[in-house]
Amino acid sequence: MRRCLALLAAILPASAAAQVPKPAEGLITLHDFHLQSGQTLPELRLHYLTLGTPTRDPQGHVTNAAILLHGTTGSANSFITPDMQAGLYGPGQPLDATKTFLVIPDGIGAGGSTKPSDGLCGHFPRYGYTDQVQASHDLLAQLGITHLHVVLGTSMGGMQTWLWAELFPTGADAFVAVASTPAPVTGRNMLWREAIMQAIKADPDWHDGQPDPHHPPQQWALTAAPLFAIMTGDATRLAATVPTRAASPAAWHTLVDKELRTVNACDTLYQFDSPFDYDPTPLLGRITAPFLSINFADDLLNPPEFLHLPAGPNFHDIMVADPAALYGHQTLAHPAVWAAGLRVFLQHLR
Repeated sequence: MRRCLALLAAILPASAAAQVPKPAEGLITLHDFHLQSGQTLPELRLHYLTLGTPTRDPQGHVTNAAILLHGTTGSANSFITPDMQAGLYGPGQPLDATKTFLVIPDGIGAGGSTKPSDGLCGHFPRYGYTDQVQASHDLLAQLGITHLHVVLGTSMGGMQTWLWAELFPTGADAFVAVASTPAPVTGRNMLWREAIMQAIKADPDWHDGQPDPHHPPQQWALTAAPLFAIMTGDATRLAATVPTRAASPAAWHTLVDKELRTVNACDTLYQFDSPFDYDPTPLLGRITAPFLSINFADDLLNPPEFLHLPAGPNFHDIMVADPAALYGHQTLAHPAVWAAGLRVFLQHLR
């Protein structure tokens, strides 16, 4: 039987983030990286951040490493916000950076790692979630890390965590997937992805995947930006943001402007397509390590009735249901809401 862990609210001091060590940057290159699509990246550049200091055993093996995997359209920087730092890595928090060595990679197609917008755009090789997991595993090998204390991922990173636990079941002491489900992307989650991908392909400046860098596609954001807010946000908070008809145009323009400033059409298309290979259901029996799934009652992408969580003594789950604490799918970016449950899980592990 699955043992449900009670989530306790954690109120974090504003100064906690200031006590977290500053991240260090790193970059490695993998040569002739073979993708599940059958294509090859001659050079795969992987950018990453680290927090904390590695502890080694007498044989030189790192014993306190954890990897954090970001979500779609995110990057390693998604984990370096004040909320994340205070809620996860501050003194006494579940992944206290004074005790844990955190590796936070930019996935393929994101941040400082190799991505379509580097030049190939629509001719970039197709990559999937399995490729992301393998790349992260290879990155750790380059850093001399052969075993992890924790693999933790949010959203897309959470889905990758399910795959990681299947592909490398003895590679970590525990796995934590936040805002995800171990089942293929279907229904509402698939339709919003398709809407955004079609908006990019239909943009008059897309030019069949060869856009002019001086006139990049922008029309697609008119669809993608508000749809992203609707699908990943919370109804109550959105109502406060857009309380009247008169407030709607300004809110819409703000969302579109932010989308165009922070993301790229080439990268977004590949990111939204990348779960094409995601289906952990056949191999869930391979997961033997303790596994914690954290989800949110108002998450439109992963609604409670479609989580498909496996049963077994090593599987644990938390459902955050307090309306006052929820931000929709984006509750994943507010660990003050769910970090206490993570702490309990890790304490039981120890």
